[in-house]
Amino acid sequence: MRSIEATGKSVDEAIFNGLVELGISIDEVEVEIIQQETKGLLGIGAKPAKVRLTEREKEDIIIPDYMLKDSEDKKSEKVRSDKPRNNQRPKRDERHNRPHRKEYEYSLEAAEGNIAADFVKGVLERMNIDADVLLATNVENGIRLRIDSESMGRILIGHRGETLDALQYLTSLTVNHANKDDDYIRVTLDTEGYRDKREDTLSRLARKVAAQVKATGRPREMEPMNPYERRVFHATLQNNPYVTTYSEGEGNDRRVIVAPKENAR
Repeated sequence: MRSIEATGKSVDEAIFNGLVELGISIDEVEVEIIQQETKGLLGIGAKPAKVRLTEREKEDIIIPDYMLKDSEDKKSEKVRSDKPRNNQRPKRDERHNRPHRKEYEYSLEAAEGNIAADFVKGVLERMNIDADVLLATNVENGIRLRIDSESMGRILIGHRGETLDALQYLTSLTVNHANKDDDYIRVTLDTEGYRDKREDTLSRLARKVAAQVKATGRPREMEPMNPYERRVFHATLQNNPYVTTYSEGEGNDRRVIVAPKENAR
């Protein structure tokens, strides 16, 4: 079983950072709080929160009825996380009760001469990063790029995806500045499948928090998130019959609140 230590400005952030590094969800780990965060005096002596995450052995998981695909089935269903029905191993998306995620087809040839790909390649060259930039050929709207690098993936992702998000933002500015049409072109930049992993982690975390809010009847305030992370949280819980979500705060301090619904069953 894997075990790592992770840090953050708070215990919640430390747990989140550890989950992203492991690439698994919060209900698949045991959490040990090693150190609570301290703010110190005027920033002097401040210490981050530190946790240890240990991957659990496979176990039976009870899935509440509102999380099942068949909304008409009002009985909770017990399933084996390591033994799918009919002795067939389902796809990852099916195991997580998620719609099948579209598989994109990337190629180096398609990226040749593409303004977004050329911009990213130029930035990587100035960073002395040896990597290939590929363009997805089966995208209906927008531009999807993938960076393939043997050893620099984590550097390109950065803390909680901040480096990757910044590069994606700059690429989007370049593309839309050159665009002569009025339509906005959406640019998505990924490496090592980080976007999908982060979305899965956020969705599982959102459901875990929703279950806690339902059980306690008290709202839960999350750590500050960027707009993408907040959208994933809201989308994951938008049809949850027991909780509602909304955002509070400004700028980098904007965060999601998960609160019980007044008329929840």
